[in-house]
Amino acid sequence: MKYAEEVIGLLAAHPGRRFKMRQVLNHVAPRASQRQLPAIRVGVWRALCALEESGQVGIDRGEGINGSSAEYWWQTITSDRGQPLQKPAQYG
Repeated sequence: MKYAEEVIGLLAAHPGRRFKMRQVLNHVAPRASQRQLPAIRVGVWRALCALEESGQVGIDRGEGINGSSAEYWWQTITSDRGQPLQKPAQYG
């Protein structure tokens, strides 16, 4: 995935915070021209869909047309008791 590293870098740095597609695009390609944006948007969308399938990213698609109101966020995974699902490796 071409833009996966940039998308992961943005969303993982702010777990739980919701981002609109425009905010993600501005982070991935801040100086993109109007002609470049559709191709970049498709690449970012593919990365987000792959991350959603793996369970890393949550997507709220809303009621808008063509995903205009969709929000994306990095999911925080916890156990049912509110504790982290895994202990860090250094603690055994």
